[in-house]
Parts: sequence; C-alpha cells; structure tokens
Amino acid sequence: MITITALDHFVLRVRDLETSLGFYRDVLGLPIEFLDEYRAGQRPFVSARIGRQLLDLVPDSTYEPQQGQRTGGFLHFCVGVPSGSLVQVIPWLKERGVAVIEDQPTPRMGATGMGLSIYIADPDGYVVELKEHAS
Repeated sequence: MITITALDHFVLRVRDLETSLGFYRDVLGLPIEFLDEYRAGQRPFVSARIGRQLLDLVPDSTYEPQQGQRTGGFLHFCVGVPSGSLVQVIPWLKERGVAVIEDQPTPRMGATGMGLSIYIADPDGYVVELKEHAS
C-alpha cells in the first residue's frame, strides 16, 4: 500500500516566462529557484517556492490558455495568506493589473479549515485562490 505524506510540487505551462515571473515573484512575492540554471540552458523550467512546496513554471510558447481553460481539468490552486489581509490586498492587486475575479472575500473551506478567500488570475489565465488562514 502507498502512503501519501504531502504535496511536493505541481507544474504549469506558461506562455511567457518573464510575464509569469512578474506575477509569481513580483506580485505574489514567491521566491524563484533555478532561474540561473534555466537561463544557462541547464534546466528546462524554473520553480516558485510556496512554503515547502514548489510550483514549476514550464515555458511553452505554443500554450493556448483559452484552450486549456475549455478542455483541461485544472480549475485552480489555493495559497494561504495572513488573516485579515485580503481587504487591503484587493486594491493593491488591481493597481498592478492583476485580474481579480472576486471583489469581496468569501468564506470557503480548505486544508486549514474555513477562511475568507478570493480568486485571481495569473497571466496565462490560471486561477489562483488567495485564502486567509483559518483562525
């Protein structure tokens, strides 16, 4: 029998790596790993660190986000943010051109229990849920 102990990483195809880095690194503040190795041609993708997990960003100039949204099974992924931060974060995100799907935080269940959350979209149309940690 297999025992799953944690989520290690997940992978997204991105049309333009620099645009995606602008979102994940510069807007969401995620540390980027292996960028030098990618630029040196030693690695085919870069990774964004989310706690102990990684989000791998694989450049694919042929990726069509609209087609992926229509035919793919991926809906969204969720990352935790500090409690009480969403109300201030929404206008900040909008000022930076981020597509904010919901203007008001909504209570939702997640791995840490109930918490307020919003949905935003990355440059390739992937939906990211920002969820306040449960109190």
